[in-house]
Amino acid sequence: MTAKRPSERHQLYPETAHTVEGIKHGTNTSFVPSLIMHNYTRSVRRKEFLRHFRIYFIVSASCLAVLTFSMLHIVDLSQAQMPNSDIIMSFGRFRFGAIVVLFASLLISAISSIVDAYILRQRIYRVSLGKFLLIVFAVQSTVLLIVIGGLSGFIHRFVNLISSGNAQEVTFSESLPWIVPFAFILFLGRLFIEIDRKLGPGNLWKMISGKLYRPREEARIFMFIDLKDSTAIAERLGHLKFSRLIKDCFQDLSVVDAYHAEIYQYVGDEVVMSWSPKMGLTDNRFLKAFFAFEAALEKRRSHYEDQYGLMPYFKTGINCGMVVATEVGDVKREISYHGDTLNTAARIQEMCNFHQAQVLMTQEMYSMMTDKHDFVFENVGDTSLKGKEKTIQLYKVGRN
Repeated sequence: MTAKRPSERHQLYPETAHTVEGIKHGTNTSFVPSLIMHNYTRSVRRKEFLRHFRIYFIVSASCLAVLTFSMLHIVDLSQAQMPNSDIIMSFGRFRFGAIVVLFASLLISAISSIVDAYILRQRIYRVSLGKFLLIVFAVQSTVLLIVIGGLSGFIHRFVNLISSGNAQEVTFSESLPWIVPFAFILFLGRLFIEIDRKLGPGNLWKMISGKLYRPREEARIFMFIDLKDSTAIAERLGHLKFSRLIKDCFQDLSVVDAYHAEIYQYVGDEVVMSWSPKMGLTDNRFLKAFFAFEAALEKRRSHYEDQYGLMPYFKTGINCGMVVATEVGDVKREISYHGDTLNTAARIQEMCNFHQAQVLMTQEMYSMMTDKHDFVFENVGDTSLKGKEKTIQLYKVGRN
């Protein structure tokens, strides 16, 4: 099998010609370049920063509250002396502890999240988890020293403020014992972050809270994305090189995070994404996410052609409807969706080649869209889907 030239590919998917050629020659200023530039990096990093900040803050506030109030209580009971203990007790043990815990938690969360989202992930995201964690450990060792130094300075200035300048200065070396609990907090925060990434953003809290422990109905948009000609490509490349190709493509799929897409499943060379109707239909995120993925692949065209001798192209089927969401499994737990909505979306994706379409979606999805000016729609008529008795009306979607 030889790689399809852009012109050959556009004969199959004519609605993408303007998009792809515009990226290649830098002439399409209406949509796709703005998707790649469109504050994508800023948006994704901001979302990652907020997710990490929330996790670090919850972990650090919980741990520091227990540690700080326990220490102050022990000092109070034993009448032991600690630097500025008289000033702290006169100010109020609870008030002082709460202020210190809040400041330390904000400091740890802010610095760690900035390092994670804007430095580490941006520069070394294409490495194994083991290497990434080693680099994180080295970088966060520096973070620890910054936090300890900042906390020592804050406590001294705060005690000085409430004592009219009579505070006893706490040296940096006297604050070093805090390195152990702070290291534990950073480790625990990182552990929860990796679990959150493994389960998918937001799913960790759903499991902890038991929100989906019992099956419940909800409306969801589902998008089934599949690599075109995957069987022929796998035969040509061999399974190891084909696996690297899929891994590269799914790395580039991270662009959809800017459009609030939830990665539901990776199944071979197929990926299933999902949105709540409100989240997906706002600004047509569900469609823009797919075309952003297309644009991200096109941006790295030279990489794919050099490494694999081809340019990967994906097709997608989209459907929306009621599904049952629940937590499944014991040895390995995950959140699962069940219902005909998913089966229909998968069957729609299978019809892309038949209709010479890159994107197919149901009439229901078309009707739910309020702003259609960015896209071109073609009603391909009633279509019989495998395993379905009734025909379904589908729309082919392209860029305007």
